[in-house]
Amino acid sequence: MPYTLKHSQTGTLLAGFQVNGYELAYYGIYLWDSEPGAEQISAALSQAGIDAEDAAFQPEQWESFELSEHEAKMANVKLRNDAGRIVYYREGALHAVSLG
Repeated sequence: MPYTLKHSQTGTLLAGFQVNGYELAYYGIYLWDSEPGAEQISAALSQAGIDAEDAAFQPEQWESFELSEHEAKMANVKLRNDAGRIVYYREGALHAVSLG
């Protein structure tokens, strides 16, 4: 099962622009096959565009979170390849909202 990063206070799953196996850019949650380490977490926060000066750039506030394959796919579906949306996991369910 894949791992992602979840903000411990808000439940937000870390998302950003990435490149898939076909070398196409997309906006989706960050996923790992195994639990990410501290370096991977910091790198993912930077890659997601969270500035080190930003209060959200506190790796200790992001926890490794295991999703089922279905939940990982649904999280990306809910993002709609739109950087103006966030997906979060609360009370055992995925939810998404538009920021704009």
